[in-house]
Amino acid sequence: MKKTKYLALILILVFLLTGCSQSAANMDYDNFSNERVITYKHRKGDELNDYAAVILFEYEMDNYTKYQVSYLSCTCRAASENYQHLLYVEINNNNNSAEEATIRNIEYQFWGDSPKNPVNGITYEEIENELLTYLQYKSKAEIDGLNTLRDIQDAGQVERNGQMVDFVDAYTGATVSVDNTLAVLHALLDYHVNKYYK
Repeated sequence: MKKTKYLALILILVFLLTGCSQSAANMDYDNFSNERVITYKHRKGDELNDYAAVILFEYEMDNYTKYQVSYLSCTCRAASENYQHLLYVEINNNNNSAEEATIRNIEYQFWGDSPKNPVNGITYEEIENELLTYLQYKSKAEIDGLNTLRDIQDAGQVERNGQMVDFVDAYTGATVSVDNTLAVLHALLDYHVNKYYK
């Protein structure tokens, strides 16, 4: 009887200890692994903190890879106003060098910030038509040169209230959305070139 109790106790300990050795954070699945959690520098004003973005979908095509990335952009408004973004990006795999890896396509499949910016009135549609259009066809080297909205010097002018204004001036007040999109693209492009250009 005592042998049976000791055997049962040993089996329970073995199951508990082996169960604890593989936490969900360390496990890989066919459709997901912890390697798909990428760190980006979340910017809020002058604060810069490490945040996690998650590559929810990655699919390699012949000459490019499709990604869906979820990340938090704005933390400056109430949680009821802000959700995770879902960004869809296609990046070339066949450029001559990693620095030339190019964004083929980019779109928000879910916009997590306010539909209309409360500071300057910028709408999601303006961000989609202006910012994302600007980022499309940019190379890794070009994106690496863009850390904040202020670094965008070649976007030209956009229309606001019937007047043409400088791109950077038009987006002042929406810098968190722009800056964190750039930060996520930095992290995603680094992940991409480390995987597809080695």
